[in-house]
Amino acid sequence: MSRSGETRITSIPGKRRFQFDCLPKSPELREYGAISLHQFGDLTCDAGFELGEHEQVCYEITYIVSGKGWFATNGVRYEVQAGDLYIGLPGELHRGGTDAGDPFRYFYVGYHFNTNDGEGNWLLPIKQMIDDKQSPICKDRLDLRAPFVNVLKELSSVTPFSHKMIQLYLEQILVLTYRNFFSDWQAKYPGEGAEHGTKRAVYAAIQYIDDHLLKIVDLKEVSDALGYSLSYLSHLVTQETGDNLRSVYAKRKWEKTVELLKEGSYSITEIAAIMKYDSIHTFSRAFRKAFGMSPSRYIREHIGEDPGEIAEQK
Repeated sequence: MSRSGETRITSIPGKRRFQFDCLPKSPELREYGAISLHQFGDLTCDAGFELGEHEQVCYEITYIVSGKGWFATNGVRYEVQAGDLYIGLPGELHRGGTDAGDPFRYFYVGYHFNTNDGEGNWLLPIKQMIDDKQSPICKDRLDLRAPFVNVLKELSSVTPFSHKMIQLYLEQILVLTYRNFFSDWQAKYPGEGAEHGTKRAVYAAIQYIDDHLLKIVDLKEVSDALGYSLSYLSHLVTQETGDNLRSVYAKRKWEKTVELLKEGSYSITEIAAIMKYDSIHTFSRAFRKAFGMSPSRYIREHIGEDPGEIAEQK
């Protein structure tokens, strides 16, 4: 339990496997600028778990971390899976459940907008677009997982400036949700001296990989998105960076893998699934080839933490 937070961990065998709900005790500590925090947590459910119908008392954003399941709003059911976002509005009737054979994990934030004064005016377009949404579900293109994890860390272990950092992360969650649902925004930065030609194409390819890293199935998706043949785009990338497109993609994936290991929020098995490996065995073999050691050993030697019960594949 943090010094100013209330942490509830719930485990109900066969029903709700694990819930981490962390919220400041004092109401005044739940005010983060123009955002009032109602709930924030991490829920993992057993396969087949079902959440009974209830009325939403606040706005809610849910990020599906792993597994498959479904949510229903006012009787309309939507299938969801890892990487999906789901929005709930006050007054809506909400239900949910997990896939019959696949455990389900998601992060959630419940909040209210404080837009009655000047400080909250910038949130009005976001609130309006969320209120007028056409569908409650969309795919995350902008890595919303990261600010969710950061809020959980700040709420569970309060340190100086935690309150300000939580506000910034909550605002980031709202802005990225808005962009995921309501705009075709993509991070664009031409780079110094890269106004035209080859450098612009190469930068666009690398940026596309960064933006869609966990969703790319085939590198042809990158070339198709930019209007090039795969072989020609890979040639341009090699010309500018010394690495072909596949090598750049592989390096970015390993960088992301190490980032997830350092976060400490996921087991090695979960990271293998996030990185789209068929099993922890194939993930561990690939990791050994890339780093010369197993993921568990990497954690011990480079992160300085005991992987505990995480199984090491030898």
